[in-house]
Amino acid sequence: MIRKVFLLFSLIIILCGHVGSPGVIYEGLLGPYRILANINPPEVVPGTATVTVIIPDNPAGITLESRPVYWSAGLKGTPKADPLFAVPGEFGKYEGELWFMESGTSSVQLMMSVGGETFETIIPVMAVPTAQKEMPFELGIVLALLGVLLVVLMVTIIASAMSDSIREPGVERSTRTNRKKHVGIMVGSMAMLLILWGGKSWWDSESSAYENYLFKPLTGTSELLIEPDGNYLQLTIDELQSTQGRTTRKISYIVPDHGKLMHMFLIRKGDLDVFAHIHPERVDTLNFRVKLPPLPSGDYHVFADITRYTGFSETIISNLSISESSSFVLASHDQVQLGRDDTYTFSSPVLNKPIILDGDIMICGKPGIKTDLPGGYSAVWETETGKFEAGKLYNLDFALFDPDGHPAVLEPYLGMMGHAVVLKHDGSVYIHLHPTGNYSMGSQQMLLERFESGKTGFTNIPQSLTFPDSIDRVMAFLDGLPDTERDSLLMGDMEHFGWDDPEHEDHSMVSFPYAFPEKGNYRLWVQVKIKGEIVNGAFDVEVE
Repeated sequence: MIRKVFLLFSLIIILCGHVGSPGVIYEGLLGPYRILANINPPEVVPGTATVTVIIPDNPAGITLESRPVYWSAGLKGTPKADPLFAVPGEFGKYEGELWFMESGTSSVQLMMSVGGETFETIIPVMAVPTAQKEMPFELGIVLALLGVLLVVLMVTIIASAMSDSIREPGVERSTRTNRKKHVGIMVGSMAMLLILWGGKSWWDSESSAYENYLFKPLTGTSELLIEPDGNYLQLTIDELQSTQGRTTRKISYIVPDHGKLMHMFLIRKGDLDVFAHIHPERVDTLNFRVKLPPLPSGDYHVFADITRYTGFSETIISNLSISESSSFVLASHDQVQLGRDDTYTFSSPVLNKPIILDGDIMICGKPGIKTDLPGGYSAVWETETGKFEAGKLYNLDFALFDPDGHPAVLEPYLGMMGHAVVLKHDGSVYIHLHPTGNYSMGSQQMLLERFESGKTGFTNIPQSLTFPDSIDRVMAFLDGLPDTERDSLLMGDMEHFGWDDPEHEDHSMVSFPYAFPEKGNYRLWVQVKIKGEIVNGAFDVEVE
């Protein structure tokens, strides 16, 4: 029975957590063809999303279309698809736009027709308003001048209607007519002032309502607890932040993502030289608790990723300060017993200087950037120039080697052949990546089954009082499985392109598709599992 419950909830894993990186990357199959898709949802809803699809094989006679499909509306409530057009001069690349009219859990359906056959796939996308656009200064000046002109014209029309327009032709303007004109100017001015005041009140009301409608990340408070068996972090989620517009984000409805209710990342601010990937357990609806590794003192970013039953995934943001005294207590534990999937690493401080490629390191004919991993292992980031552009889609390719320089034998880590975390130095951009992108095939399957069922609206949702108990039983079942059996369940039939590829026999590869959202300096951590141990490596990159 527990296995059946797990299989049900394994279908509702969705997007990885992110902050400041709204784009959705998908690498998978559309029919028999491998595709790489990048979907940038609109900052303002209603608004347009941009869809970019790259098809390496690019068969002849291809047509591509896309349309938004909402979890609550299903396929029957979906508008007509919009075409994607080939980008001139770029082989196999197609782009287009589509409208998102409502916020909430949604997806983009890609449809490809070639050779008389049609192939479809669903890519989960979160459509939420994240920004309030400001009017350009120049446009504001033009509109203000036009507004003044319209007010003057309207006052003139009202004044003329009360005076000159009712004067007989050929009759000279009298004192009474002038008086009526002055009264008309006063009446017109008052009328326009009332109209302008009413318009401003309406606009301010709409603006205030939209601000409440804007998506705001959940926040929490991280507290360091010192106990006899070690130190713990307790995260308390701020329930006051759970309401967004007409939607209440119920924390009791969270579900496992890659076998965990919460993925938490701790990164020391400033130097970004300390990194931890840990998995808190639920104490109650709003409180989560986890044993800490021996972290040094300092201020830490805390990013906690969760996913709810409807498929909506988000990141809880918090901060943690570890004082010198707390650090001493942590360091006094020679053997800190962490969870079997928890890991941490130390690396050199970030360097704000250009990346220098090592010409002696060549991977598939390309120079690389090398970093050492624990246990004598090493990772090489394969890149032709070491330079990256904001908004451009890349495959971030990493080769892994054992201490003897031979290809490292990679093992699944939480159902994936690798994990990556990208953080901008100032903490404004954070994202958790996987080799298939920042989406989940489990979520894709869940959406497909829901759409095929024809269900609409928020019906058939479990009771909030019993749902957490069911999930806790699923988590207990997962925790009791050996790594091999658990990873087999979590992986399903996912395609990990680049892993175990005959073209890369001289090295093991793990690849993460991603588009850096904005320029700046970033640090990227790669996580893989080798001989039962989780190893982590850090790379720095400048995005132009």
